[in-house]
Amino acid sequence: MHLAPLRHLSFASLLGLAAALLHGACAPDSGLGSVPPPGGTGPGGDLDGGQLGDAPTEEPLDPDAACALVTEEAIAVPLNLYIMMDKSSSMTEDKWTSAKAGLTAFVNSARFAGVRVALRFFPRKPDTVPACEEDAYKAPLVPFGPLPDNAAAIVEALEAEVPDGQSTPIYPALGGALLKGIEVAENNPGEASAVLLVTDGKPQGPPGQCGAANPEDPDDIAELAAAAAAYRPPVRTFVIGLPGVDQRIANQIAAAGGTDAAVLVGSTNIAVEFQEALAKVTGQALPCDYAVPSQVAGGQVSFSDVNVLFALEGAPEQILPQNPDCDGPGWRYDNPARPSSLTLCRATCDAAREASAAKLQILLGCETVIR
Repeated sequence: MHLAPLRHLSFASLLGLAAALLHGACAPDSGLGSVPPPGGTGPGGDLDGGQLGDAPTEEPLDPDAACALVTEEAIAVPLNLYIMMDKSSSMTEDKWTSAKAGLTAFVNSARFAGVRVALRFFPRKPDTVPACEEDAYKAPLVPFGPLPDNAAAIVEALEAEVPDGQSTPIYPALGGALLKGIEVAENNPGEASAVLLVTDGKPQGPPGQCGAANPEDPDDIAELAAAAAAYRPPVRTFVIGLPGVDQRIANQIAAAGGTDAAVLVGSTNIAVEFQEALAKVTGQALPCDYAVPSQVAGGQVSFSDVNVLFALEGAPEQILPQNPDCDGPGWRYDNPARPSSLTLCRATCDAAREASAAKLQILLGCETVIR
């Protein structure tokens, strides 16, 4: 089975927030009274150089208004992340030890609790299976499981492994991981799936052709990433380049996989920089889409009576305006005519990605504040 034929579709953006939600009618002691009125200049609202509360409106939105404001849980898209990690002989002892330390710290981080992570190493040991076979890399060594529960299994696998491969067969390794990522996405509707390739080199092997593809040609490897990113449901490819990586090739694969560029780790403090790179990649991979609240989908509340209360850690909550063009902070419906999800605009998503935590509440019953 090969991934190469999967092409020419599209992909939706990903982000995650820690949702803290209230239920029932808003009362004066609900904690929502600190929301600054739209059009005001309340503190903490500058996500990209502009105030969140500068939406034009004649009347401030009062959380205790007579429109019987209620809240409903925002259901974020879960993330499944498959880490395909290079263990070729170029991963020298110091580099391998530092990478292990960085990955161990990452999987034990409370920040990414709930993210489901799987792990496999490449190259695999020689056997009777053809070296080009992508399916041979499809099954993870450590199956998908939520962090931090899966951290112990991942650390155990790291401790049991040593760099010993004489080649860097990125083509079949990435292809197998992407096939698994697509399978996971297809079997878990509404969940996000991504692959993280970690390598310190450039493609080397298998020898010869893999079908019609040259496994050492960066263009052919990039086609695998592009095919998965274009598939429905899509799977994006992230790349972390350790010292020694061919930066041009790493960036090409990441860009084809829908993630702009590789995250490169320097040689000054590999363990710390690798942990930071893992955190950055995971933050970018987490979803920014939320299901339309059930009361709205069921017709009890109008689509035009939905508001979003948003705050970064340490900042007061503010009404986040609906911004149909997403030309700044805000949110929009995926399809204004028949909405099925609520998506945070990129400026808001990026701000949340940089924060250690964020809070989101969906408020129902009052007229939507529009930017």
